[in-house]
Amino acid sequence: MTPQRDPHAIARAASRVRRILVPYHRARITGVEHIPTGPALYVGNHNGGFYTGDTYLFAAAVHHARGLADTPWVLTHDLGLALLGRWLRPLGAIPADFATAAALLTQGNKVLVYPGSDADGARRWTDRHKVIFDDRVGYARLAVACGVPVIPVAAAGAHNTAVVLSDGAAVARLLRTRRWLRLTRWPLLLSLPWGLTFLPSVPYLPLPARITIAIGPPIHFDRRGPDAAHDEQYVRRCAARVHRAVQELLDRTSAAARHR
Repeated sequence: MTPQRDPHAIARAASRVRRILVPYHRARITGVEHIPTGPALYVGNHNGGFYTGDTYLFAAAVHHARGLADTPWVLTHDLGLALLGRWLRPLGAIPADFATAAALLTQGNKVLVYPGSDADGARRWTDRHKVIFDDRVGYARLAVACGVPVIPVAAAGAHNTAVVLSDGAAVARLLRTRRWLRLTRWPLLLSLPWGLTFLPSVPYLPLPARITIAIGPPIHFDRRGPDAAHDEQYVRRCAARVHRAVQELLDRTSAAARHR
């Protein structure tokens, strides 16, 4: 079944984000002019555990500047869809699987993926300036197979909305959460209003951290199609190139934010 989204719900949500989250986080989004027309894969760093305010800020900014065609469908973890699917699906949240994303790209859409998933979103606060994709390359395989460019997106400051004291990787292995929840991390967070929590899905009141999001120039790959997507070494080189681009973008954005 082809996913459906509600343009009116997206417009309302984007308006609320600009009215509430933008001033709350003193948000700044740059590089919208780098977004090309046609299908593309946005690839970003994941932040803030359960709260992903930078996702809403990014999507709202693109919607405001470029319209619905460039507003991303968002690959979403099963846990997020299970808990909030009723509200997220009309906004364009879709299961994080290859076939669904490939179908949308083939139809000319733009899709947003966070390759690091919970490994990146639950990284320790001391690693907030690092992009952790956890050696995952499926996003590069997707872009190569569909022949679409990758647009790097880096959010600085979004990981300051709570303090991740431990990513809980050892706990996740002990509980075998990868098997029954598709989670590889079980983070220990210091957040408001709960204080210390040791669960991956407890909503919290985000701290009013300043968030800056930068969109980089699109990355085009020389080879494309099924044969190229099955070349593991080529896919890994493409993934390394994207990871490097997002990290460099985050480094520059973080440095500029600290200077301001």
